[in-house]
Amino acid sequence: MKSSIRTFVLAAFAAATILATAHSASAQIYSSNGSGDHQLGAGGTASVMVLALPSAGTYMLGGQQTFANTGNQSETVVCWVSTVNGGTTAIPFGPESYATATVGAFVTLPLNGSYTATGPTDLWVVCRNTGGAGSIALGTWGNITAILW
Repeated sequence: MKSSIRTFVLAAFAAATILATAHSASAQIYSSNGSGDHQLGAGGTASVMVLALPSAGTYMLGGQQTFANTGNQSETVVCWVSTVNGGTTAIPFGPESYATATVGAFVTLPLNGSYTATGPTDLWVVCRNTGGAGSIALGTWGNITAILW
């Protein structure tokens, strides 16, 4: 009887170990940081960061882009993620964030979403100043991270 209980316990332990090993996955994380002077004049658009995804798969995106309004009036800045440098079309299920900054203020836009790549792909963070003539928004700090499951 002890032998059969011990065999059962060992078999259960082995099965649990195999199942845990088969179902444990380690996420792969890719990240890009951007900083510097990205002048966005009235109606101006700029690619402020690029993130290289090395393989096919579904990625969860997260990050943020911060701007300082250095102009003389309130400005609205919008950011999205595109597969094209300077692209005007956002990826499906990707971020498309906007905020209005008063003169001298900072705004931080979230870059959260997901993307399914069919192979190696570059994702570009593209931002646009929707403000009027003579206005300037200065891109300051940002990062975007992709986690492949």
